[in-house]
Amino acid sequence: MKVRQFLVPVTLLAMLACSKDKYQSYPQITLETINTLVPVGGGLEAKFQFTQKPGKLSGGTFTAIRNRLNQQPLPVGTAIADTVIGPIPSFPDENQGEFDFTLDYNYLHESDTENDTIMFKFSCVDRDGNKSDTISSPTVVVLYQ
Repeated sequence: MKVRQFLVPVTLLAMLACSKDKYQSYPQITLETINTLVPVGGGLEAKFQFTQKPGKLSGGTFTAIRNRLNQQPLPVGTAIADTVIGPIPSFPDENQGEFDFTLDYNYLHESDTENDTIMFKFSCVDRDGNKSDTISSPTVVVLYQ
C-alpha cells in the first residue's frame, strides 16, 4: 500500500457547541453526503459531521483510504497512492460540527479504458491521539470519458 501525505482539502463549514454529556471522548464521524458519480474533470465531494466530548478534532489528522474495485487490474507501475493523510485545519474547539472533504478527478481517475469503481474508508485522529471508528462510503464511480 502506497501512502501519500499532503494537505487534505478539508473545509470546515459550521461549528455548534452543545451539551458535552451526550458525546464520546473519541471523535465520531458520520458521512452525510457524497457524490457517487464523478464526471470527467469533476471531483469527489463528501460532507461529514463530527461529534466529540472534549472537542479536540481541530489540528488532528484525517485519513481517506481508496479501494479500487475494478476486476481488470491496472498496468504494473501505473497505480497511484491509495491513502490520503492530512492535517485537519485549526478551528475553535467545538463538540460538534461538519466539514467537507474533496478529491480532484486527477487523483481519482486511473483507467483510460473503463470507469473506475471505488469505495473509501474514512477516519480521523484528534490532536490528543483519540481515534474515530472507520466508516465506509457507498460505491463511487469515476467516469473515464
